Amino acid sequence: MIDAIHALRMPKLGLTMEEGQVVAWKVGEGQAVAPGQVVLEVEIEKSTNDVEAREGGVLRRQVAGEGETLPIGALLGVITTSEVPDAAIDAFVAENGG
Repeated sequence: MIDAIHALRMPKLGLTMEEGQVVAWKVGEGQAVAPGQVVLEVEIEKSTNDVEAREGGVLRRQVAGEGETLPIGALLGVITTSEVPDAAIDAFVAENGG
């Protein structure tokens, strides 16, 4: 079942980027997402960038809140199917630094 859970992580968006700030979520928890769809906006060095989903499914968890500044690779959210139980998502978040 772990293969049905996909991490949405802070991407490296610039050569000197070390961290980014979550500006706004464009998709709410429980909403479907498609690969390539903009899920949230991140600000780095005074520019705002879109972060797209790499996998399709449902945004089951927003781990990072708007206004939070996080390092590259930090867990921002969880995309999975609606069939995956909340307990499995909680365990995934706990194991992946959420």
